[in-house]
Amino acid sequence: MRQFTVVFQAELMRRLRSRVFIAGLIFGGLTIALVSRLPALMTAVESNLTHHVALSGPTTLTVPAQRLLSRTDLAVRVVPEQRLPPTPATLRALNVGSLLELSTEHRELRVTIYAEDPTNVEISTIRSALLPLDLALGTGGEPERFASELRFPVAVQSVSARFKTVASSLAAHAIAYLLLILLYMLIVFSSQLVLTSVAEEKTSRIAELLVTSVDLTTLLSAKIVVSTTLAVLQMVTWIVLAFALSGTGPSVGVGSASGAGSGGTMGLISFSGLPPSTIVGFLAFFVLGFMQMAVLFAGLASLVNRTEDLGAMSGPLFLPVIVAFIAAVVTLSSPDAPFAVACSFIPVLSPFVMFARLAVSTVPASQVAGAGIIDVLCVVLFSLAGGRLYRVGMLLYGSAPSWSQIFRTMVGNLPV
Repeated sequence: MRQFTVVFQAELMRRLRSRVFIAGLIFGGLTIALVSRLPALMTAVESNLTHHVALSGPTTLTVPAQRLLSRTDLAVRVVPEQRLPPTPATLRALNVGSLLELSTEHRELRVTIYAEDPTNVEISTIRSALLPLDLALGTGGEPERFASELRFPVAVQSVSARFKTVASSLAAHAIAYLLLILLYMLIVFSSQLVLTSVAEEKTSRIAELLVTSVDLTTLLSAKIVVSTTLAVLQMVTWIVLAFALSGTGPSVGVGSASGAGSGGTMGLISFSGLPPSTIVGFLAFFVLGFMQMAVLFAGLASLVNRTEDLGAMSGPLFLPVIVAFIAAVVTLSSPDAPFAVACSFIPVLSPFVMFARLAVSTVPASQVAGAGIIDVLCVVLFSLAGGRLYRVGMLLYGSAPSWSQIFRTMVGNLPV
């Protein structure tokens, strides 16, 4: 225990004083500050590019169309009829994101939309808003009468006890997505630090001095605990900063209650209403996921005799983490699907997917406990396997261990 404490303190102070760690802590904090305000910035850009619409055509069409479209979240104005199809320069001169050319054919409304980026056009909003005008042209009635008849309240009632409103559900998904990105970044970056730290000790021959005075199992355990401690410290610092930055200002929201607009209004991503269970689940599954990867990275890094080989080795190791992140993002939209439930119990995938389910759904306690037990067992098994790899790799200096040596070490028959 004394050896472990000495190694832990020395490694912890060395890493805390590292410029890389300090820079990562500051850079991560600045990233959190930017991401917390990103929705407001995106909304400001969208309002200048996509929500400004110009109407062109006969006055009998543009006047009622302007009244109908003004009830949405679009900023609408009428411009003179265009003799030639508009160009990007025309839209920039009009300071709009799109131009709607209105006409009629066989008593039916025809709308041609000109936009530099068609993906930014809110077609469903425009079609719904102009439907009364199309009906009026076909029947000879008044657009306002059809508009009043087509407007009816639509209420969304959640059957889940977790979310009572659409806004709270959107906020939870946005925060869960952000935390998944943090989870991915921390596991990848921290595991990479473990990989390079072990490789540097091996290639610089520091390991030869360490193995004469410190038990290799103790050395590996101290490294993993220090890396986990620092990763948790980074994560807690970033989450506290996120809470501080999102404590004021509007949170993630949705469009009007009437449903007239299809777009949403977004301010800051607010962490102030984040349930404690989400934070606890995030911390717990982060630690389990990180330790699973860290012990494997440390064991495999000990087999490297040249730092140039780290890239070829780390690439395949990061693939399961990438797959886990993608699976978690898919899970956010269907947290109770059979695919999501199954991935909750698969090692490496489990920390990402189970956290995603906890963030946006009510997961049975039995499933959470089962996933946690499986992850703990995987940490133990990975530690045994990684520890044996670490032992044979650090002791066989000068040449890479053969496949037979690695196999005999993994099954416990190699005397080292």
